[in-house]
Amino acid sequence: MKRFLAKCLLLALLAAALAAALALSAYSGPVSKRFGPEVFEAIRTATSSEPEARTLVLGDSVAYQLFGVRPKPSREVAVGASNAALTPLGNRILLDHWLPLNPQAEDVVYLVHPASLANDGLPHFTFHYLLFPFGETGLLDGAPPETLAHLRRRFGRLPVDNASVRHLLYRNDRLYDFYERRIVRRPEPVPGGGLPEIVVENFRAMRDACAARDVRFRLAFPPVREDRKPSAAYLTRLADQLRDICPEIDDLVANLRAEPPEHFRDDVHLTRERLDEIRADLRAEILEGRERP
Repeated sequence: MKRFLAKCLLLALLAAALAAALALSAYSGPVSKRFGPEVFEAIRTATSSEPEARTLVLGDSVAYQLFGVRPKPSREVAVGASNAALTPLGNRILLDHWLPLNPQAEDVVYLVHPASLANDGLPHFTFHYLLFPFGETGLLDGAPPETLAHLRRRFGRLPVDNASVRHLLYRNDRLYDFYERRIVRRPEPVPGGGLPEIVVENFRAMRDACAARDVRFRLAFPPVREDRKPSAAYLTRLADQLRDICPEIDDLVANLRAEPPEHFRDDVHLTRERLDEIRADLRAEILEGRERP
């Protein structure tokens, strides 16, 4: 009952704030891209035709660090990597837009830290990095029904279906924080560990979308920090869930590259110095799968 009353109160506050915002014409033009410029870069890639591109790289911020920053790869490589808040719900939407625009594509590489694969919607970041920018650019309108249903369960219907509400929450940190505390549902632990079912479903859909166009879909893992390496139990469960989708998963898990903590600037990102040392070889190692039989 308390939760119901809190929802009613919040909806009333949102309605009042919306009315005030409309009356004052608070929104006039594009909202400042204060969150995730790399997401808008990924959206531009997904909605563009690049006739020379043969490979699309999707993934989290580790993938963006490796492929999205200068020096950029060749024109044969399109980069749609962004951050973990899009993994994999947003990446499926990006892929669904990119494939029809690029019939010359041969290969899609999904480069992601193993731990990022378990993300089915981070309460704060998925709103700011997926719901708002995808809604702002129209990509949310064509999202798969099961993805929209999942986002509505997690965030409520209003931010998913109403652009004005998304703007209010995006522009007002205190209002969003209040909304998140009262309405947004936290991710629930997966029984037995591993990946949420919505993640596996989206992963399979990405593979199928590529297969329908005779495009190869591959999963790849970057180097991980040796003292932050995902547990063996998680990796085993992950492999069991994805084996029928990505036959390479057992080799990826068995050969997961671990590097010492001093090579990382945080739990998952390599230092600039270490990245400069290995970027060329690491890119080639990840991309060369396109040439394998």
